[in-house]
Amino acid sequence: MEKSIEINFQTHYETWGNPGEEIKYIWIACHGYGQLAKHFMRRFDVLNPDENYVIIPQGLSRFYLSSDYTHIGASWMTKEKRDVDIHNQHQYLNAVFEQEMKQFENQEVKLVLFGFSQGVSTVWRWAVQKRLTFSKLVMWAGEFPRELNAEMLGFVPEEAKLYFVIGTEDQYYDPDRIQLLSKKMTQLCKKPETILFEGKHEVNRDIILQIALD
Repeated sequence: MEKSIEINFQTHYETWGNPGEEIKYIWIACHGYGQLAKHFMRRFDVLNPDENYVIIPQGLSRFYLSSDYTHIGASWMTKEKRDVDIHNQHQYLNAVFEQEMKQFENQEVKLVLFGFSQGVSTVWRWAVQKRLTFSKLVMWAGEFPRELNAEMLGFVPEEAKLYFVIGTEDQYYDPDRIQLLSKKMTQLCKKPETILFEGKHEVNRDIILQIALD
């Protein structure tokens, strides 16, 4: 007989930047499948640390990436008990967000949501669950959650900017799929700006900077 139980669970996350009165943008960046927050964090070192504060949560499930047990990655979820995984994600992300935002509660800052690969679905589901007022949302080489509809996205600010980014050598690059995604997002919410770059399934620092300055 299968049963379930709730427990107190300690985990961690990474931050980058110099929190202070000069911070203008808070980034929440969700990594892709098989990555770790401490490595993913390096992608954002192109940003001005006095104006940008980056919060990098980590998928709650860690695992070995190779048979020699030397490299470790993390995953946000699998299809097994996906609803439980999503619930746990939201509990975790909410706790991280609330803890970090306390230091900016008397400041006027803008929120940038960033998802790479598997992190795209993660950050979108969380944004919907918490109804986050974001200024930018970056979908980098990942899938938009199929279960979300126009009613669920009614909270998205009119002035918010959406981006879809992918490398032209990415194994998931498909012009037809990009066009379909753009059409779907336009119907559900608003049309995203598509940004292509020469590269594989990776996060490009130059594009991060381009989005930051947009």
